[in-house]
Amino acid sequence: MMHTKFFPLLIMAAATIAAPARAAQPEAVDPEIYTVEVSVDETARKLNVDIQLRPERLHIGRDSEQVFTSMVISSAGTDTLMLDTIRICGRNRWYWHVRNGELDNTDWKAPKVFRAGQKANAVMHSEVAFEPWMGDAQVELRRQSATCCRPAQPMPGTDPRGMTEIARIYTGRPDLICKDYVFAPPVDATPVEKNLEGSAFVSFVVNRTELKPDYMINRGEIAKIINSIDAVRNDSDAIITNIHIKGFASPEGSYQNNIRLASGRTQTLTDYVRDYSRRFFQIHDTTFTNSFEPEDWAGLRRYLVDSLQFDIPNRAEIIKIVDTPMADLDAKNDLIRKTYPQDYEVILRDIYPWLRHSDYKIHYRIKVYTELKELMRLYESDPTRLRPVDFFTIAKQYPEGSPEYNKVMITAAATYPNDPMLNLNAANVAMMDNNLQLARKYLLRAGTSPEAEFARGVLNAREGRLADALAFFEIARKAGIDKANGYIDNINAIRNFNAVTITAKTTKKD
Repeated sequence: MMHTKFFPLLIMAAATIAAPARAAQPEAVDPEIYTVEVSVDETARKLNVDIQLRPERLHIGRDSEQVFTSMVISSAGTDTLMLDTIRICGRNRWYWHVRNGELDNTDWKAPKVFRAGQKANAVMHSEVAFEPWMGDAQVELRRQSATCCRPAQPMPGTDPRGMTEIARIYTGRPDLICKDYVFAPPVDATPVEKNLEGSAFVSFVVNRTELKPDYMINRGEIAKIINSIDAVRNDSDAIITNIHIKGFASPEGSYQNNIRLASGRTQTLTDYVRDYSRRFFQIHDTTFTNSFEPEDWAGLRRYLVDSLQFDIPNRAEIIKIVDTPMADLDAKNDLIRKTYPQDYEVILRDIYPWLRHSDYKIHYRIKVYTELKELMRLYESDPTRLRPVDFFTIAKQYPEGSPEYNKVMITAAATYPNDPMLNLNAANVAMMDNNLQLARKYLLRAGTSPEAEFARGVLNAREGRLADALAFFEIARKAGIDKANGYIDNINAIRNFNAVTITAKTTKKD
């Protein structure tokens, strides 16, 4: 609901008009409008108009009267509603109304009569239904002169209609204009690093470290590592930077012996794969590294938690032992074996063999491309091979906000979910698609850059939180985002909007 404030006004309604030749004295002084209050309640669909005149400031011939009528007129001039009327009379005309009992009339619709030159609360008050056409209209004051023998004649006013404009009504609030977005190029231009990982269950003779390729299933397990290296080597976009093998042993047996076995077996397997790669793939020896874990307690825990097909009644209790810090790991294994012997037999038979494995990781770098043709090839085949900046390069070939542009930005954020700039850009395109909920999700990971604060301003404005939006736009403006100025002006215009503008000239109150 929009209201004007109550304040004194003075309106010079019309130039002085000379009285007819037979009048005893001229109608000399223009009327003063003392106060005006016009309010529109769009929710309740009500229009209130109060105009207070000052009869003591108006001098009228004794046989004359002036009739003042407030009205609402549409700006197009097609609709008019008469509101309230008062009469201000000279001496003789006043007494005529007294003799006719008009001053005692309690009907609020009847004209109210006041005597010129005397103080009185001459108020025109109207409360009417607010019609749609009144959303673009003027409140006007019509002034007429009359005598006992002459019907009311119009007196000139200050506006083109010959009346005096009191106020203008316009309920067409400014629209929120959300057409500006700020996209930012990601700063991460480092090459893409990727890994190809796996596990090989290479078997060794009990208590020995020598590798026998044809022992048990070793030929197929070793092939897993060799084939993985070969796959990356044949990738034209990949450059192998490291091949790491980590060996594990199971917890049974002494810890010191498990160190010897895990270390020796890992080195033997590494040497075999390295020699093969040097011979057939021309991969340099320094590319290979290794490490070992004497006893794979973490692996044991994973199997106990996940492999429910094994009949281990005291599973929870054994997990608690595994989680208990103990300096002597041999004692930990013995505690499980002695406390839960039947469960331990299942673990020894069905789980421990899977803990004797070698994990391998092939680390490689994706070549950096600058030509759009190559970037598009990677975008269409495997976007994860693109750097964050590459997505921005691809997006720039499309019009900002186009479906193609938006798809690139969303794909970039999906590929790098923790990159602030990519999340910012994805939030912008989500807002362009009117998906504000998705935009808010992206902005949670967009950081605190000036561009991100600007985007938060746009989102809050579109969600109707104008005060919050202003705070974000102020941050962005101070940080040098010039587009924030337009939003700040737009929001202030909306927040400060008043459906009523008082247009009458004002003077100081006595």
